[in-house]
Amino acid sequence: MPQSRRPTIQARFFYPFILLTLMLCISTTTMAKSSSTQVTPGNYCPSTNILLIIAEDLSSSLEFVMQSRAAQTRGDLHTMQSALDAAGVTLQQARSRGAGARTALLISSTILSRVNENNAQLLAWFPLLHSALLTLPYDDARNAADDAIGRAEEILQDGQNGKPLDQLKKARHFLTCDGLDLPLQAAGKEQTRLLSLIRQHKPVVTKDYDKIVDSLRTAIAYVLDHSKT
Repeated sequence: MPQSRRPTIQARFFYPFILLTLMLCISTTTMAKSSSTQVTPGNYCPSTNILLIIAEDLSSSLEFVMQSRAAQTRGDLHTMQSALDAAGVTLQQARSRGAGARTALLISSTILSRVNENNAQLLAWFPLLHSALLTLPYDDARNAADDAIGRAEEILQDGQNGKPLDQLKKARHFLTCDGLDLPLQAAGKEQTRLLSLIRQHKPVVTKDYDKIVDSLRTAIAYVLDHSKT
């Protein structure tokens, strides 16, 4: 009889130990999975098909910039300005390609719409933002952007402490591709700066085109490198 009771006593201690071990394993696995799927802003990059279309836009934009620069050497102010205007159009097209980029630009428009502290005016944009998010694939980046937009909306609706525009900027960053978007932003700023100089009849030299050319070449290199088959 004493021998028949020994396994039962051991089991009373053994089974809880097994259960505790399983719980620890599940907890560790869940934490590892959560850590591995953490979203990093600036990595929402277009698919290969979209990148190839962007490459066409950027190539056209670069050609227009070079036409403007060539006109500068001839002193042809009209062509300098018209070619830069055309470069800006194709550059903006490149920045809007893909559902993520389009939604990010819509968020930018929402941010720019706040000209005062009128929350109602800003809140009017949020139904459009939510609809735009529904066009994106359901993934971690979209969820992170959705959470940030929701947080901004709550702050505006309930008067909570916080900075709604910062939340919107965070959402925008989740839907952009830094490797592409940053050089495009830099190119856009240079295009605006050069146009301003020309329109104000201020001197523009060939070297003034270097930054926009370098930015466009960087963006094109990124696109071509990430669209290889």
